[in-house]
Amino acid sequence: MENSGIEKRGNTWKTILRFVVSFGLMGVILYLFRAQLPTVFQYLKEVQPLYFALAVVLFFVGLIPVAFRLRLVIQVHGTKLSVGAAYYVNLIALFFNNVLPSSVGGEMMKAYYLYKDSKGSVSVFSAVVVDRLFGLITMLLISISTIFFFDSAQGSHKIMGSIVMLAASTTTLAIFIFNKRIVDTLCQIHIPLLPAIFIEKIREIYRAMYEYREHRGIFGRCIGLTLVGQTTYIIANYLLARSLAIEIPLAFFFFFVPILLLMGAAPSVNGIGVREAIFLFYLTEFTTSEKALALSLLTTFFMILVGMISGIVYAFKGGLASDKQKVSLE
Repeated sequence: MENSGIEKRGNTWKTILRFVVSFGLMGVILYLFRAQLPTVFQYLKEVQPLYFALAVVLFFVGLIPVAFRLRLVIQVHGTKLSVGAAYYVNLIALFFNNVLPSSVGGEMMKAYYLYKDSKGSVSVFSAVVVDRLFGLITMLLISISTIFFFDSAQGSHKIMGSIVMLAASTTTLAIFIFNKRIVDTLCQIHIPLLPAIFIEKIREIYRAMYEYREHRGIFGRCIGLTLVGQTTYIIANYLLARSLAIEIPLAFFFFFVPILLLMGAAPSVNGIGVREAIFLFYLTEFTTSEKALALSLLTTFFMILVGMISGIVYAFKGGLASDKQKVSLE
């Protein structure tokens, strides 16, 4: 009972922190740009519907390769999952990630439905962790690789500094994930400044990845599917910029969108406030602050919209109940 009370208080403080960060940042941004707000809203009124609609369609098309990736990852644990079920469970995760201001998160809901419909197979939790990890690694690689084909990146201290930090983070992550000796040593060391939950997360990720060492072919296919899925999402963001008549090279979005997705993990309510700050930090090197803020607000609306569409599907369909999409064990 005592632990339950502590956990509830912790969740309450996390929720409060999310609201403080999101609406605190948004309040500061709106105050600083209060004189430009009429111009920002004027840009939003002139959104070109065709580009916006194409972005929405492309976003949902991009979930198809992500569904194939989840299906591959699940199969390693001896669990059958149809592409339709994988697509639908990603819609559920999208709904909880982008609509509800909750600390539960879409990934937890994804794991819950897979666990429930696989008749209690605990391995699906590892599969969800690995599926997420494939997305994270691929995003990092996409963002870092822009240095080779985005000439403007080399003239921007912000972009170059970010790429260096991403490269260092990716290298560190790879060492933690793939080197058993380092993981074992780190898990045995008790460092006051290193939270126990961090150690447990490293152990959890390593355990999840360990089962995939005998399925190396899956790594390449999952990375390839993630590249396709992330590319469609990147182009969708580019189309959002075009809908506001903002001329920014497509190559920039291959650097920027992964950054945007990674920073979305920061404590906030659906990325509100954090997203706008990131747009203003990077995009002002290529366009005006008014257009950068307008695009960030449009992107926020876009994410809420796709979350609502997913929520409507979820409201009518419910769980993975249909026989054709039922998860089953081999």
